[in-house]
Parts: sequence; C-alpha cells; structure tokens
Amino acid sequence: MADALREHLVAFFEQHHKLVEAGALQLLLTNHQPLLLSRDLVEQPGDGSPFVTVEMVERALATRTPRAPLAPVELRPGARPSDARVDVPFALIHEGFAGPPVGADALAAYSSLFQSRYRALSRMLRGRPELGNLRPIATIRPGDGPASVIGLVREVRATSKRHHLILTLDDESGSIEALVPHDSSAAAVSFLPDEVVGVRLQFGREPSKLPRVEAVERPEVPSSRTVHRSAGRRRAIFLSDLHIGSRSFLADAWGHLVDFLRGNGPLPEVAAEVDHVVVAGDLVDGIGIYPNQERDLAIADVVEQYAELGRRLGELPERLTIVVVPGNHDAVCPAEPQPALPAALRASFPANVHSLANPSTFALHGVVVEAYHGRSFDDLIPAIPGAAYARPTDVMKRMLAMRHLAPSYGDRTPLAPLPRDGLVIDPAPDILVTGHVHTYGADRYRGVLLLNASTWQSETEYQRMRNITPVPAHAAVVDLSTLDLVSLDFSGGDPVRVGTAA
Repeated sequence: MADALREHLVAFFEQHHKLVEAGALQLLLTNHQPLLLSRDLVEQPGDGSPFVTVEMVERALATRTPRAPLAPVELRPGARPSDARVDVPFALIHEGFAGPPVGADALAAYSSLFQSRYRALSRMLRGRPELGNLRPIATIRPGDGPASVIGLVREVRATSKRHHLILTLDDESGSIEALVPHDSSAAAVSFLPDEVVGVRLQFGREPSKLPRVEAVERPEVPSSRTVHRSAGRRRAIFLSDLHIGSRSFLADAWGHLVDFLRGNGPLPEVAAEVDHVVVAGDLVDGIGIYPNQERDLAIADVVEQYAELGRRLGELPERLTIVVVPGNHDAVCPAEPQPALPAALRASFPANVHSLANPSTFALHGVVVEAYHGRSFDDLIPAIPGAAYARPTDVMKRMLAMRHLAPSYGDRTPLAPLPRDGLVIDPAPDILVTGHVHTYGADRYRGVLLLNASTWQSETEYQRMRNITPVPAHAAVVDLSTLDLVSLDFSGGDPVRVGTAA
C-alpha cells in the first residue's frame, strides 16, 4: 500500500514551503509522533532555510521536551512504528490542548497565543505569487509602490458615507489601516476579528490617503493537496452531542444504532465494514450549563452521567475503535482548546475508547480527521452574513478558508491563553467533523469532507426558546477508501438512508 505517513509529512512540509531531505524524512518516521516533531521544526524562530536536514531533525530531537503519549498507536502484530508500509488503524497526530497556561501574567499569555497564531498562519501565506513585494508593516512607505502584508485583523469598521470598510491589520512589526472599497472583490467575503489574512495594497498619489486593498488571500486548504484514502474497504461512523443524563436522551434511537453496529437488521453489509466511531463532543448533558437545566436532567450527578456514558459506549461492539472529544457540556475547562476528560471520569469507559482533547487531529487508516465540537458556531454564525444554524457546513467552509476553528477573542467562545494556538487547522484534514448545533449536515470543500454529526437528544425547552430545531439520531457512515458517504436516520427505528449534499 502507499506510504500514507510519508505522504502526510511531505505534504506538510510543502505547505510550509520546506523541502525535506530523504535522510531527515526517514529520521522523522522513526519518531513515535512525527507530525508533532515536524511542527516543532517549522516553528523554529528565525529559521529562514527552505530545507529540513538531518542535522536539524537531530537538534530538534535533542532539545525537544519529551511529551507523554496522548493515545496509543495501534499496529498490526509484529509491525514496527518505523515500518512505512504498515496499515495503522488509529494514530494521534496532535491535540489542540498542549498543557495548562504557563505563568501568571494573563496579558503576556494572550500575547503569546496570538503570536503563535500569526506565525502559524502567516507561514501558509508566504511565497504566494498573489502577495508580491511582501513586506513587514513597519517597512511600508507610500512612495515605494504596491506592496503586500500579512496581518491579524484587529478591527473592521465601515465608513459613514459610501459604506467602504476600513481594515486595521497588525503584524509583529506594527499596524496599518487600509481601505476596502464596498464594490471590490476584496469585500466579497467579510472579515472576521482576529483572523489572519494577506492583502495586496495599492497606494495613491496622496500620502495622506489610506492604501486600497486590491486583493485578499486567506490561508485556505490547498486545492492541489493529496487527499488520503485507506488501503482497504474501511468505514467510520460519526456522531455528536449524545447528552447522556438528559431526560431528552433518545434511548430508543441509540438502541437502534447499537443493533445496527452489531449487524442486526437492515444494512448488515455496511455495519460489518465499520471499524471506528467518532463522537464530536457533548458526551453528557452536564450540570449548570444553562438556566434551570436541572429540570431537564434524568441523572443529576455528573459523575454518574459519565458512568452511564461508559455503559452506553460498552453496548457497542468491542471490535470498534471509539474516539471521543469533549464539548461545552462536558466536565472540563470550558475555554478552548479543551483538555481531554480527566481519568476519574473516564474510568468506566471500555478499553477501546480513546478520550482526546477538543479539538484533536488523528488518522484512521491514513485518513486525517479533525474533530471539533463547534462552540464557535455561536460566534461565527452572527458574524458571517447569511450564515445559519441550519447550514453548519457553510460555516465550516469558512473555518477551512481561515485555517482556524475559533478566531475571535472576547465573544461567546472563551479562548485559553496557551503558548501554542491549538485551534489552528494544521495539517489540513481529509474529514472535518463538528457538532454543537444539533443538526445534520454533509458537504465537501476543496477535497475535505465536512460533517456536522447530529445529536442524540430531542428538542428541549431551552432549545425552543432559542429557536434551535434539532435534527436528531442521524449518523454519517464514511467509506475511508473513497470518502463516500452513507447518511442514516435512526429516529424512526431501523436505519433509513437519507440524502445529503455530499
């Protein structure tokens, strides 16, 4: 079969405008977390070399702080981690949460967070021909002619007369204001606070006038990237928002899902090929998440909710690999990225469950999956013209264009002041799965399969108050060898195929 991990590494360095020597690549492949080590290499400060050499990898290995394994890599019997031809059912690429904040200075911590974001996303923009004469902002002079800058959007405001936009951009050298004409192609896509963009500027004859934004580049998913597939016919099923402990948990529909995965009833040929279950957050209903939630709870103790979750996951076939990430209802820090569930709460989970952080990126038989619960939908939907909770995949496309899951600071999604921004989408996934909005959606964007993975909770009074209409008990079954999709509805009993846009 094709060397999937080698392809991942080569594509990763190409996207960051690096060429990796054969010996350096082989040395990376012997490491138990090669993509984490590769990220360390491209993030080395002051390294302008376009090459990744053996010596650079050796130095990184010598100076790198060892990290405890976050999840096991499962290999076939007798295989070695350095075996480039092995078929790996599950391999962790990285978790967004890299450890608690360091130090007591909150301002310095958030400064490090945004610097990390800027450096990660600006690397994706550098070298593009559309951004000619790329300069640090502090070196821009109106008389020098057209120039390009990469900046973090600090502010967007409209002019009072013609409704043009004035954009304030920051980089590590300074700030600049620029005019975006309302009828220009640059204004076709709205700007979001704290996203990173590259802009081409045109200066007028009068130095006092603001430069005009002629074009905008976003980090984006490369249109020419390699989309990975499993070597054999494998399937994964994607779920979200179980809300165990809620009176509205759909126990009957869950039972139909269990029967399906055990091969009972219709579509046994599909069920037999399912190897993986991915659950994108809100595993339990939690305690005190919204006003008067106690009236909606069947289990009022959060520890008992997780014990019941373990029992429900134990109903699934033992042959499955189950991957779960938390959401805003789960008993972890609400600021994103969120850590994985603590050991005490996952003690009742079956041995085949991998409990990861939110978000996390992992590979299923070489197919790269990014799982993110999706709290930032609450910020992005009001900020993006035309966006709606009923169409979550439209927002997910914007996440991929920005290469960031939750850019805006100070809205409903709290951001953790970590030294590395774990919400940057890097590497680009083959599948991006979210939840949170309790609907179901499937689409594709630049080769990425987008899934919003429904819910296993019926409508609550709180949702009715917020005009949220759930689409419950749906599941996406993906063939990892083709990324073809089968959408199943369990709400009425035995699974029923339903149409999708994907």
